[in-house]
Amino acid sequence: MIVVSEGSTIQLTFQEFKLEYHDACDYDYVRIYNGASRDEGNLIGTFCGSQTPPNLTSSWHVLSVIFHSDKHVGSSGFSATYRKDICGGVLTSLSGVITSPDYPDNYPNNAECHWLIRAAPHSTIRLLFTDFQLESQECNFDYVAVSDGSGQEEEQVRHYCGTTKPPDTTSSSNQLLVVFKSDFNIGGRGFKAYFSSGECQDVLIAVTGNLTSPRYPDMYPNNIICQWNIQLPPGFRIKLFFRDLELEEMNSLTDECDYDYLAAYDGASTSAKLLGRWCGSDIPGPLISSGNNLLLVLVTDRDTARRGFSVSYIAQVPINVSCTRTDFQIQIPMQSVPQLERSRIYLGSPSCAAQLSGSNYKIYARFDTCGIGPQKRNQTSVIVSTLYVDFSVGGQEDIHEYEVQCEPKRKEAAVHLVSDSDPAQLQGRAENMGQSQVPEAEAAESSERGQDSSDVVFISICILAGVLMLIAVVGLVLL
Repeated sequence: MIVVSEGSTIQLTFQEFKLEYHDACDYDYVRIYNGASRDEGNLIGTFCGSQTPPNLTSSWHVLSVIFHSDKHVGSSGFSATYRKDICGGVLTSLSGVITSPDYPDNYPNNAECHWLIRAAPHSTIRLLFTDFQLESQECNFDYVAVSDGSGQEEEQVRHYCGTTKPPDTTSSSNQLLVVFKSDFNIGGRGFKAYFSSGECQDVLIAVTGNLTSPRYPDMYPNNIICQWNIQLPPGFRIKLFFRDLELEEMNSLTDECDYDYLAAYDGASTSAKLLGRWCGSDIPGPLISSGNNLLLVLVTDRDTARRGFSVSYIAQVPINVSCTRTDFQIQIPMQSVPQLERSRIYLGSPSCAAQLSGSNYKIYARFDTCGIGPQKRNQTSVIVSTLYVDFSVGGQEDIHEYEVQCEPKRKEAAVHLVSDSDPAQLQGRAENMGQSQVPEAEAAESSERGQDSSDVVFISICILAGVLMLIAVVGLVLL
């Protein structure tokens, strides 16, 4: 176990490496852990064979190196060196924190630090500054430089100084270089930045999707901060529902999620309204955003990992539904679904597709068309049909279903997303609706016919009473 001063990190470099080889490194191996614990959430990597491991940097001030050999097949082993690395290094964790030396105290003069963030192949890296205060002189003296890649080609480098936080940065490759430099006088508080990479960050723009914690269903890593941004076109809302949740339990002293937790924010950043913060294994109910952005954040501490989480989301298309006693009127703004043709939006069947009207897709349908039928809901007769919005691409089917309903007597319409459950549940729901629709329709029609007949009898009685009264009055006058 290697321990350095609190707030520092450790960089481990292998010079020689030759161990017995196995596909899963089950025989002879070296395992590197963040911290003193052998918790799998702290595992940085397991290595065997003759390929030299990459340079490794811890996420905090403790690093454990475990060497194991079995009773068969030996080899020359390994040689490695380490150094305390408070300023720069090669960072390979899924997420981490970068700060200027001595932060939040003023940084020293004549400092120069290079952090190379390296993610898995085909991954990208997201860098977010949360605090920033450097000398402000057109970035000629003290500055932070961010380079998209491992080099410092002029066209890829952006320099920042002063007190304005740099913009959020997403790399175009699996490497990002951050350089901090200060001159011989005038300092500042410095900076603090978070980075995340690979399966620990993503921006999702699809209308449906699934998210899981890193390594799910295996244990997630310790000491990470992961962010997933769901960003949809204007007008949409996002419905999120949980498939699985198993995080470290809440603090028994405070009854709060003080250790590992998953949080959801009603917007694109953590400054937006908090929709919920969860830990333990109680699965929350569905939640829905107020707009077209939703942020999920997973935070874990330095020990005790669990299986993690699995969630799904579906976009709710902005739909305006109204009705009269005889028909539905449905309207969807074109700007919300610019990728769809009108034939992809239909009521009941593709033969009742939307029409283009100005900047909207519109459907006008009488109650005797487009698969519309009466049903009984809470002792009230309503007219019901299904609106389909088809986002399918290629061979991947993705059709969203919305139940539209109308109470004709009050001319009140409503729309509800129904394709937000497991496919098996949807199929069962569809079969149940199909089986129950006929008797409900007959009951509704019977009720309406009964009411219509009662109205006719009542009106006839009133007319007859009026005629008899008129005859009686005339008789009295003649007498």
